[in-house]
Amino acid sequence: MTGQTVWLSWLPTITVGLVGGWVILLLWVFWLSLRLRRLHRLLQRLNPNGTGQPLDALLERWLSQQEANRTHLAALDERLTQLRLLFQGCLQRVGLVRFDAFQDTAGQQSFAVALLDNRGNGVVITSLFGRSESRCYAKPVVKGESPFPLSDEERAAIRQALEQPVGVQEATSRHAP
Repeated sequence: MTGQTVWLSWLPTITVGLVGGWVILLLWVFWLSLRLRRLHRLLQRLNPNGTGQPLDALLERWLSQQEANRTHLAALDERLTQLRLLFQGCLQRVGLVRFDAFQDTAGQQSFAVALLDNRGNGVVITSLFGRSESRCYAKPVVKGESPFPLSDEERAAIRQALEQPVGVQEATSRHAP
């Protein structure tokens, strides 16, 4: 065999190898273009204004912004804790019981209302309405109890206030025994 014949015998193998290499390179370029397009979209999300800043400057700006946000979030979390403690002492629970205080009156115009905070502290106010006179009483409430004697209606108003979920206010009517 001559040199030219050997060369011609290897030519199909070399051609298949070159075409295969070219296909592999083409697929690699396609894959890299997809990755580049994705990175370009991410870069545009980092820099929506399109100022053309270098990537390291953008990342530095975003990291400092994230640290500022983290500090601000910690301050907000601390303030939320303070507000939760403050709101424990605010009026949150209300119980209302309407009743007829005297036999000569009707229409349940008398009432007992309990105004309590989340700890069960507050006041119960009772208004007794009669034909010839009206009276109003206020008694302190500490942890759901009062140091003064309570009527059945006052106890019912306190119980209703303590049983209510915070933020729900409901009135009930009941007749005095």
